[in-house]
Amino acid sequence: MKKNPKVSIIIPFYVETTRFYRDLKKFLNLDYPNYEILVVSDKKIEVDIPKIKIILTGKGHTGPAEKRDIAIKLAKGEICAFIDDDAYPDQNWLKNAVVHFQHPQIVAVGGPGITPKEDKYWEQLTGLVYGSFFCGGHAQHRFVKKSAMFVVDYPAYNLIVRKDVLEKVGGYSTHFYGGEDTFLCLKLIRGGHRILYDPEVVVYHHRRALFIPYLKQIANIGTHRGYFAKKFPETSFQINYFIPSFLTIGFFCGAVASLFNSTIAYLYFTSLLFFIFISIVSVIKKTSFKNAFIISVGIIMTHLTYGTFFIKGLLMNELLR
Repeated sequence: MKKNPKVSIIIPFYVETTRFYRDLKKFLNLDYPNYEILVVSDKKIEVDIPKIKIILTGKGHTGPAEKRDIAIKLAKGEICAFIDDDAYPDQNWLKNAVVHFQHPQIVAVGGPGITPKEDKYWEQLTGLVYGSFFCGGHAQHRFVKKSAMFVVDYPAYNLIVRKDVLEKVGGYSTHFYGGEDTFLCLKLIRGGHRILYDPEVVVYHHRRALFIPYLKQIANIGTHRGYFAKKFPETSFQINYFIPSFLTIGFFCGAVASLFNSTIAYLYFTSLLFFIFISIVSVIKKTSFKNAFIISVGIIMTHLTYGTFFIKGLLMNELLR
């Protein structure tokens, strides 16, 4: 691959906001000489910004996977860089990612989606929930910078892939909405390819506000992961994904048992208070005690929501859009 291959940045568009148009202008700050931007939309939108091309799907409602597949076919770049419509790149995003494609075994690169500084109070708290070790766990590197590593699954809000490999595996080719990136990565892994996580390949990803909007997103993620654990065990049948469900079962069973046994009640509430304590300690250096307490509640609610809907996904015979 040549030194500065053309990159096609692909954005599936959904929600029209002033923030989207403001963020779109930030793509022009990229420190990379050779790229195009493809925004795929179901409806006509007006964008008068250089390098940006609007692609209309010609359909009433399409999912993110379908939008990305449409763009892949029209992309002129040797590399496709996927990012969501509620995110924008760091200035060095492409420069730091493209260098890895000089290694033929690496077909995809991902990096963290960091909470933007301009996000509001409740969105910032969501970012701290995501970034906490007791919430993010083995996936913490998706939200904050961690050490470089090879991964088997990575979200499409910051995923950069060779176009020829995308064409070889058939693109996303799925109706999944919330797990389409897992499905794509699974196809890449099945093909013997490698996906690299680089902490310097940064995008800034706006958060959903704590609690209700955020927990709705977690419910969708949990449902898809539970279904994938059964349907695609190669990358999704991992103990880490089951832990929130174990905690959820223990939480509700412990609450019921506490009504009938004082010893169980003591152990139950002691364990709950200890978890709140260590959650507060894990983030107290980054915020106030009040915020740390709210974040600890957010961490608990994340596990309960994810764990409940993971079980739902496990029990589903078919996962519709």
